[in-house]
Amino acid sequence: MRPGPASLKSLLGIPCLIACFMLLSACGTAQRPAPSRPNYSYGQEIRDLRTMPQNLESYLGSDRNQPILSRSEAASAMSKWNTRFFSSWHMSKPSISRKEAELMLKRKARGWKNGRSQWQDHEWQAMRSNAGMNSWPNTNAKGITIRSANLREMPTTEGRYSEPTSNPRENPFDLFQYSRLPMGMPVLLCHKSRDGRWYYAETPLASGWIAANDLAIVSDSFADAWEGAAKAAFIEENIPLAGGRTGEIGVVLPSAGANAVMIPTRDSQGYAAMKAVQVPGGSTASMPMTMTPANVASLGNKMIGQKYGWGGMLGLRDCSSMTRDLMTPFGIWLPRNSQAQARAGNQISLSGLSGASAKERAVLAQGVPFASLLTLKGHVTFYVGSYKGRPVILHDLWGIRVDEGPGEDDRLIIGRVVVTGMTPGAELPNLHNNSTIGDRFHSLTILGGSPR
Repeated sequence: MRPGPASLKSLLGIPCLIACFMLLSACGTAQRPAPSRPNYSYGQEIRDLRTMPQNLESYLGSDRNQPILSRSEAASAMSKWNTRFFSSWHMSKPSISRKEAELMLKRKARGWKNGRSQWQDHEWQAMRSNAGMNSWPNTNAKGITIRSANLREMPTTEGRYSEPTSNPRENPFDLFQYSRLPMGMPVLLCHKSRDGRWYYAETPLASGWIAANDLAIVSDSFADAWEGAAKAAFIEENIPLAGGRTGEIGVVLPSAGANAVMIPTRDSQGYAAMKAVQVPGGSTASMPMTMTPANVASLGNKMIGQKYGWGGMLGLRDCSSMTRDLMTPFGIWLPRNSQAQARAGNQISLSGLSGASAKERAVLAQGVPFASLLTLKGHVTFYVGSYKGRPVILHDLWGIRVDEGPGEDDRLIIGRVVVTGMTPGAELPNLHNNSTIGDRFHSLTILGGSPR
C-alpha cells in the first residue's frame, strides 16, 4: 500500500515555521505584535556578492559531466519521487482530522491585512462560517491543480502580516501562505466551503485551502493515465503554455512526444481533462534527468537573482522551494520545509562542531558538491563546491540580522537567490551577536542515496 500524505502537524513543521521567522539570516522576518516596522536596509551588498562569482559554472570541477548517482540510485530515487508525488490519489479517505484542519479557523483574529487595517474577529467568524467545518469532511475525491495554485491556511486570498504591509514585495511574508503548488499536482479533495469557492485538500507537500478555480476533479481513468505516463520535467523558467499558464523548474507533466506535454484542464462539469501543447525545444527533459554537476549548475543558474517569496507567494520561491524545485527534474523528492528536507537523505550532524570554521572543514571533507544540503533552523542551502579553499552555497537568502540601536530588529535585506560562502555578511561591523549562519548550521544532508 502506498503511503498517504503525513498529517498537518508533521508536514508543516509548525515549530520550524515559527523558527523561520525568528531566524537571524534568511527565511523570515521576526514575528512582531505590530504596528512598528523593522528597519529593513535595501540596496546594500555583502562582500561575498562582490567577490564570489554568481555563476555556478565557476564551481564545476573536472567531474562536471560525471553522473553523481549510479543508475540504480537514480532509479530508486525516481521510484520514491513517484510514490510521494501521487500519494494523495492512493488514499481511501482524508487522514487529517477536523481538529487539525480547523486549527487556525478556531483562533482569534490576529495580524494585519495590509498597510492600514488589522484583521477583526467578525471577519474571521465569517471565514469560519463559510468553511462549514461542522460537516467535515463533506468531500472525498481525487483532484489536480490545473495551474500554479496557492495552498492557504485560511479560505481567503487576503494576506495576514505581522506588521502593516502596503507592499507585499517589500515584506513577502503572508502568514496565511503555506506553499505554492505546481500545475499538475495530485491532491485529495477533503472538504468544500459553503460558497463553493474553496477546497480543503491534502497534498504531497502539506494540507490546506486551495481556490476551487485552480482545481479539477479527477476520474480514475484520468488518474491512471496521468500517473502512468512518461514524465517531462521543465528545465527552463516561464515557458508559455495554453490558457495563460506557464511552465517552470519544478513543474512535471506527462510527456506528449517530442517538444510537447499534456496539461490538465477542467471541463464544464468540473472534471479534469488533458490537452497536448507544444513547448520550445530544450525547455523540458525526460525525468529523471541525469544528475551531473553541470546539469544541476545549469538549472541553478536560471534561479540566481530571482526574488524571495515566503511559501511561494507572488509566484516566487523561498529557501526550501528553491531546493525542492532544483532537485525535481532529477527525481529527488524533497518535502516542504527546511527541517524536513534535512532528513531527506544521509544526514550528517554538524551540531557537535564548534564554530563556522570547523563546520566548513567538515563540509569540504564530507559534502558532495551539487548533491548536498546545509541546514540551520528555518533555512536550507545547497552546497555547490569550493572557492579559494572554502565551501560555497546556493540559497534564497532573505536577509542578515544586524544591530542599528538598542532593542532594534534590523536586517540587511538580500531578498533573492545568491551564491555565497557559509558565513555571508561576516565582515559587517554591526553583525548581530557577531554571528553568521555558518555558526548555526546543524546538518549536512547528502541526497539521492550514496552519491559518487
